[in-house]
Amino acid sequence: MKSEKRRYVGIDLGKRTYTMAVIGKAGKVSHSNGRTDSEGRATLYRKLEKGDKVALEAGNLAFMMAKEIMERVGCEVAVLNAGKLALIYGSMKKTDKEDALKLARILEQFREGQLPLVPLPSEEEMRRRKLIQSHKRAVKLRVQMVNLLHGLFVHQGITTVNKKDLAEKESRETVVKLLGGQEREEAAWALKAIDLAEERMVRLDGQMAKEREGDREIERLQRVPGVGPVVSLAYVAYVGDGSRFENAAQVSNYLGLAPRVDISGTLVRYGGITKAGNGYLRALLVQAAWALIRTKSGGTLKERYEYMTKEKGIGKKKAIVAIARRLGELLWTLLRQGTDYEVRHFSGNKPISAKELAQQALTA
Repeated sequence: MKSEKRRYVGIDLGKRTYTMAVIGKAGKVSHSNGRTDSEGRATLYRKLEKGDKVALEAGNLAFMMAKEIMERVGCEVAVLNAGKLALIYGSMKKTDKEDALKLARILEQFREGQLPLVPLPSEEEMRRRKLIQSHKRAVKLRVQMVNLLHGLFVHQGITTVNKKDLAEKESRETVVKLLGGQEREEAAWALKAIDLAEERMVRLDGQMAKEREGDREIERLQRVPGVGPVVSLAYVAYVGDGSRFENAAQVSNYLGLAPRVDISGTLVRYGGITKAGNGYLRALLVQAAWALIRTKSGGTLKERYEYMTKEKGIGKKKAIVAIARRLGELLWTLLRQGTDYEVRHFSGNKPISAKELAQQALTA
C-alpha cells in the first residue's frame, strides 16, 4: 500500500558509478549519483532512510548492495528482473536518470505481487556461483589456448597434428618440437597458459568436490543419467532447492529454454528459445542432454528424443534443446518433491498435439 511518509528509490547501477532517483514524500523527484566503490556506496547508504523502498536491477553488484542496504540502513529492497521491466514500464528514453526513475516509479505504482522480483541468493549459493564461474573461465582459457596451439601447426602447414594430440601435457610438449620460428615461441607461451589453466581447474575441482560432499540434493540430481558433478552443483547454485518457482514452466523460463510466443489474432507461433537467464547453466543442461541420450538408462527423455527425431523427423539440434528443457524441469521436480530419479518409459504411440510438438521442438 502507498504511504505518504514513504519514499520510493530507484538505483541504476553501472560498472563504476550509480544514478539514484528518489520520489519524495510529497511526490517531488530528486536525483544524485556517485561511485560504486566502498566509499561511494557508504555515501549512498547515508542518503537512504529506514522507511524507504529501494529497487535495483538484478546483477552480482545489485545482490551485494541489496544485502548491504538491508544490513546498514534497514529499509526494504526489491531486486528486479531486468529482462521483464520493459514489459511493465516502456519508454523511448534510455538514460541513467530515466532508468533510475523508472525503478522508483515501478515501486510506487505496482504492488509487490506484480513486480518481477528476483530472490536474493544465499551466501552458500553465491559461493557456489563464484566457484562455477571460476571453473568456467579456466575451461574457456584452456580451450582458447588449445585452439591457438592447433592454429600454429596449421600456419606452418603441419596438418597431421589434431586437437586430440594436444589434450595431454606430455603429448603437447612432444609435438610442439615440430614447430619452428615465431610459431615455436608462441607455442611455448601457449603451453604455459594451458598448464596454468589445468592447474586452476584441478584446484577448483577439489573445491567443488568439497561443496558437493554430503549434499543430499546434489547427490539426488547426480542419479539422473547425463547429470554430472558440475551440472548438479551449477543447478543447485542457480536454481536452489526449487522453492522459488511455483511450477516447472517458470524454471524453463528462468533458464531461457522456453519458446518465444508470437500471438497475432487467432494465430499463435512458437519460435526459438528466449535464451534469457544464465547462459552457462543452459549450455550445461544441453551438454547433459547429449550425454543422457547416449546412455542405456536414459528412460523417458532418451525415448522421447528418439521419437522426435526418428518418428517425427525433427532435427537433432531442435530435439536436444527440447530434451534439455525437459531435463531442467525434471531436476526441479526432484528437488521440489524430494524424490529420487526413477527410470520411466515414453509411449511413442501416445497422441501429441501440434502445440505440444511446437513447444518441444525448440530451436538452439
